[in-house]
Amino acid sequence: MSNLLTSLKEKAIKAGVRIKQLAGRGTGLPVPGLPGLNGESARGNNKILRKKQRGVVVVSVCIVLVLIGGVKSYWESSQESKRLAKTKTSETGRRASGSEVLKIELADKALDPELHWRNFYEELRRSDRLEFEKRLKEIEKSQEAVLSKAKKAIDTELAGTKRKLMLAHQELEDAGMELTRVARMEQERINGAPPHMETLLEAEYFEDEIEFFRPKSAKNYVPEGTYFTGYLLGGIMVSTALNTAADNATPVSFRLKHRGNLSKLNKTDISKCRIMGSAYGDLSSERAIIRLEKMICEKDGFYTASRVAGQIFGADGFNGIKGTVISTASKHIKNAMIGGIISGLSSSAKGQDGMSILSGGLTSTQKKGFKDLAGGGLLKGVGNAGDKLAEYYLKQAEAMSPVLTIPSGARVNLQITKGFFMGEKTTHRRIKNGRKGAKQIKKEQKR
Repeated sequence: MSNLLTSLKEKAIKAGVRIKQLAGRGTGLPVPGLPGLNGESARGNNKILRKKQRGVVVVSVCIVLVLIGGVKSYWESSQESKRLAKTKTSETGRRASGSEVLKIELADKALDPELHWRNFYEELRRSDRLEFEKRLKEIEKSQEAVLSKAKKAIDTELAGTKRKLMLAHQELEDAGMELTRVARMEQERINGAPPHMETLLEAEYFEDEIEFFRPKSAKNYVPEGTYFTGYLLGGIMVSTALNTAADNATPVSFRLKHRGNLSKLNKTDISKCRIMGSAYGDLSSERAIIRLEKMICEKDGFYTASRVAGQIFGADGFNGIKGTVISTASKHIKNAMIGGIISGLSSSAKGQDGMSILSGGLTSTQKKGFKDLAGGGLLKGVGNAGDKLAEYYLKQAEAMSPVLTIPSGARVNLQITKGFFMGEKTTHRRIKNGRKGAKQIKKEQKR
């Protein structure tokens, strides 16, 4: 086989030398054995010769490659046949000797990685598809539930609208019938009236008697009747004296919790507002009456203070807050009673002057010694001191009025009785001016 390859290589070398000789003809040099191609005629045919030479070279190279490939394949097949023959011979020898070769195939040879990956990917795709179908069904169910709910709501609204339309149509018919009846009655009245009667028209004029409130924006105006929900900050102890409401009211503070019936257009955060007020006690009802005076709110980092007017309702729904009555005059009354007892005992201990009746109706008084006079003076002084002490403690008891105590955290409802703008400070002035105007109107009406 090696000899054959060597001979083929030699033939290829010779063919290459021959090709070079043929290529040398195009240079104009004389080539032995080809006299007709020398000289200027050879130079004229260079292009044609070069084309032919290229074709010959390509064909020669192809032939050489084909021959080399055929020889190589033949040599490989022969080597394979020899190897197979040798293997069969060795196996036959082993069988003849009685020893067989045990072949063990491992698990990794039986596994196909590509098949394993394909199966894993298909299983993953299958699980994803099942999960997607499951979610799709859930979405469809939820959409169906939403659609059914919306359909029911629309049907209910349509039914309500139909009922309203029917009622409106019925009212329109009734109004038309009523107008027809009134027109007929008016026509009958006109036809039945005597021709000489004239219709008298009376007109009543009002001069500056009707005044209207101008509309106010709900964004920054709190009208009368607005109520809030809140709770008391800190316990209070108010007096029930008669002049407490005007001169000695107790300041109180409330924290708002719920916006109540305040318009939604008003963007004030009520939970950040506080209301200040003044309280006094009413002994007959045992309640603390509270007046609202000022509201402080926070918005966008700024505090807004507004003068307000309002009242408080307790958790039981009544005006004011129910409190516990505590009386502090009992000890003064007890001291006054002790002073009176001392005065009475000293007066009774003094006794009376001794007298004797003589014959003839005359009386004589026994003379008292220093001891009797000193004892009488001491008892008289004790009696006077007891009277003064009793009088002092009675005045103290009269000055000490009962107080009402209310614990902190009491839930209350706050109602506005005079409308105001957020940040307004003339609310109380407007109330005073309104009261003065009402008094003047009453005076003018009396005149």
